[in-house]
Amino acid sequence: MLAVDRVVVLLLGVLLVVAGVAAVGWQQGFLADLWPDVPDSVQVDTGTVTTAGSYPALAGAVGVVLVGLGLWWLLAHLPRRSVGTLRLPGSDQPGRLEVDPGPAVATAADVLADDPTVRSAHGAVLVDRGERVVRLRATVNPDTDLHAAVAACDRVLADLAQVLPADQLHSRVELSVLRRGETEARVR
Repeated sequence: MLAVDRVVVLLLGVLLVVAGVAAVGWQQGFLADLWPDVPDSVQVDTGTVTTAGSYPALAGAVGVVLVGLGLWWLLAHLPRRSVGTLRLPGSDQPGRLEVDPGPAVATAADVLADDPTVRSAHGAVLVDRGERVVRLRATVNPDTDLHAAVAACDRVLADLAQVLPADQLHSRVELSVLRRGETEARVR
């Protein structure tokens, strides 16, 4: 879908640029150098089109179609960052096993927040550039040993990989270090 969108947008962009350059060139007289038979002016009798009995219905139908296409285009390009259920590897039982990753990631963030090196943590599962990503955001104090905080994040991600299908997810941990003197209440 993304490749089709990019090709369509590229073609529309090129078409609009060419039409714009041609219109300016025609108005300034430069188009006559490239196309000697270009008319000096265009006489269009709009009365025959607009006075026809079917014109209001046709204009309304074209307007409705264009509005529908515009809304479809906008809705198709809204960012959808949430992830639905993930399929679990098969078992001996018939059927399909699925898991909602949201609660597992929220629990992983809570476990990470309980680590003494981490002040607070939040987790989410989202789609980033077409890939499903587990994102953990953790905040640490300025005097925290970052190696210990990273080790805590690695442990939480390893535990999470035991619960969720790791082959369907990528992970990202964002560590934020508080500035010196910045106080944030930690509730236990």
